[in-house]
Amino acid sequence: MKTGWLIYRKQDAERNRHNVTFYEDAAKRQGASIQLYYFENFSYGTSENGLTLFYEGKPIEKPDFVVMRADEPLFSYQLELMSYRVFNNSQVSLVANDKARTLQVVAGAGVPTPVSRVANHGSAAGIGAELGYPLVIKPRDGHGGIDVLWIKNEASLSETLQNYNHDTFLMQQPVKDLGRDLRVYVVGRQIVAAMLRARDDDFRSNYCLGGSATRYELSCEEEALVNKVIDLFDFGFVGIDFMFSDGQMIFNEIEDVVGARMLYHLTDLDVVDIYVDHILKTIG
Repeated sequence: MKTGWLIYRKQDAERNRHNVTFYEDAAKRQGASIQLYYFENFSYGTSENGLTLFYEGKPIEKPDFVVMRADEPLFSYQLELMSYRVFNNSQVSLVANDKARTLQVVAGAGVPTPVSRVANHGSAAGIGAELGYPLVIKPRDGHGGIDVLWIKNEASLSETLQNYNHDTFLMQQPVKDLGRDLRVYVVGRQIVAAMLRARDDDFRSNYCLGGSATRYELSCEEEALVNKVIDLFDFGFVGIDFMFSDGQMIFNEIEDVVGARMLYHLTDLDVVDIYVDHILKTIG
């Protein structure tokens, strides 16, 4: 029987207990087992004999695979150096959890992205003058639309930055079709589903912030654009987010530890089952 670790932070595991159960049940149906482990209980590093890994202060038996649901690329990289099979891998985690790095990789491959600049508190005023107003600022490591803010003018930027607790961040020109975006769920190289999210009272359309969501059928051209992003990475399970400008898809970001609440609420897809199947087939 194949065995796996499901790694969450304690707080996230408690908030997503139903998702933990999905993984446990999916593995059981497929003749494997997955056990929950808390990221905070691991210690890892080096010794005179090489790399070390402990759980609750003790050595731990190596599993066949690790499902990483904590955005900790350094930890994932250590596991990989110790020959653990980690999903998502450390490179996906490293890139996807830094919005600036993600834009570099994707834009460098010719995928349309919003006009963006990497800024800090010292450079923001000059970049604001360069890009013009209104504009959007967002943290490089943000999730769920938190601290993604609409900036109307220079005075608004100055006021916002007084309490904006991020050393570096992105400043972007808004796309034309506000309050509407697309999340494409991907397992491995398979597009599982696309969900259109919309909101009339906010430029952020996140489902967790109150946006509505419906199933969306990708056109051939849109599917080709998604596959262009997929080709750049070795994904396990992610969400690739796009915005729209004059009806055309514009890449936004990649969610590494992606939630699937929309899929379970609004479709009959069991994406965790699909993901576990992908993992088991990948490890052989």
